[in-house]
Parts: sequence; C-alpha cells; structure tokens
Amino acid sequence: MRSPVHIFACLLLVWSGTAACLADQKAQAVPPAYGQTAVSAGGTGKTFAGREIAGVMSWHGAGWLERPERKAEERPDLLMQALSPKTGMAVADIGAGSGYYSRLFARQIGASGRVFAVDVQPEMLDILKKQSAGLGIKNITPVLASETDCRLPPDSVDLALLVDVYHELLYPVEFMQSLAKAMKPGGQIAIVEYRAEDPAVPIHTLHKMREVQIRKEAALHGLVWVKTDSSLPWQHVVILRKQVNR
Repeated sequence: MRSPVHIFACLLLVWSGTAACLADQKAQAVPPAYGQTAVSAGGTGKTFAGREIAGVMSWHGAGWLERPERKAEERPDLLMQALSPKTGMAVADIGAGSGYYSRLFARQIGASGRVFAVDVQPEMLDILKKQSAGLGIKNITPVLASETDCRLPPDSVDLALLVDVYHELLYPVEFMQSLAKAMKPGGQIAIVEYRAEDPAVPIHTLHKMREVQIRKEAALHGLVWVKTDSSLPWQHVVILRKQVNR
C-alpha cells in the first residue's frame, strides 16, 4: 500500500505538470509585439508578426470598390456561395467601404436579417448610406468603428466578412479581439485576401497575404480554422469559427 506521502507527491507532480502545460499554452497565445520598419510604398512602417501593415485605402478611392470589372476579377458570386448566408442572419461586413458586399448580403439574408456595415471612415459610411437608400435597402446598419474596436455588441454576429481588409488593420490584435467578442458562439469569420503565394496575382505585395500567415494570426484569438476556399480567381477565403464554450 502506498503511503499518504507518496500519494501526495504523485498528485503534486500531476498538478505541477498541468500547471506548466497551461502556462505554456498561455505563453503561446501571447501576441507578438508591434514593431517598426522603414516605410514601404503604401505601407505604414508598423510591423506585426513579421509583416508590414498596409495603409488604409482612402474614401477618395471608393469608386474603385464599385468598378464593373470587380465581378470578373473577384467573383463575388463564388464568395457568396462559399459563405452561404442564411435568411435572418446577423452579418458584419468589416471594412465595408462603399457597401459593395453589404448590399449583396442584405439581399441574401432578407428583411429579417441585419447587416452591420463597419468602417473607420465616416465618409465611406456616408457613401454607403446614399447607395443603400437609392436602392431601397433598409436592413443595413452603418457602424463607425475605431482602429481598435469594431463597436459591435457581444455575441451578436453570426457571420463576419473581411474582404481585403485584414492586412490594413493598424491594431490587428485589439481589433480582432473585439470582433471575436462580437461573434456568437460558433459564429464564423471569413478573411478574404489576395494570395501572396501566387506571384501572378497583380496586386502590390503589401496588399497580399499567405494563408499560413492568416491562420497563424487568427489562432491568437482562439479562432478555429474551418476551411480555406480557393475558388476565387485571385483571393483565398479563410473561414474561421469562434469556439463554443463548454
């Protein structure tokens, strides 16, 4: 028969190993620090996780978001198929710009659904509101975000979409933390970026991202990779899920 001292020593060893494992997991979840580098053309000079953060496209370029060629270049129809938004959903269009994707979502989810069109530029939201009003779309709610906060209620969003936006987040850690809180348990976040793996994609390097980089940074917020859809001509769609707390 083992003595109480021996049993206590074994329990202490198990506890110590568990504590060390949890501490290691916590250490792995700590985001890398922001850094500085020489400012590239179109960049900010601010770095995160080995990449320079790109500058945000000004609202003066809103016309580019509405260009007719976008249907062929980006195939939004394929993106909608990949995301499959359902009637009645609450959808967040992060970096909504002039509302190109907000309008597509609004039609898909119907009057019982709600699109939160989130942007940091009030001028973009003004353009979005005029576009929506002109088309009679009433289920889009403009949201003026900050660089660190999406300003959406906790546990309120079924599906969030970031199209060519993530690489421009000046505070990706803080912003994505706020977005993760806004997602319902099991809610999905789709990050769409031009493929850096493909040199033939005719986009400036700072405005492209590798899939592995997106997944690495998303994991910092406890987001679980679901799948990557590669059906779009130039972009990959990395779909992530907020874990359900048990």
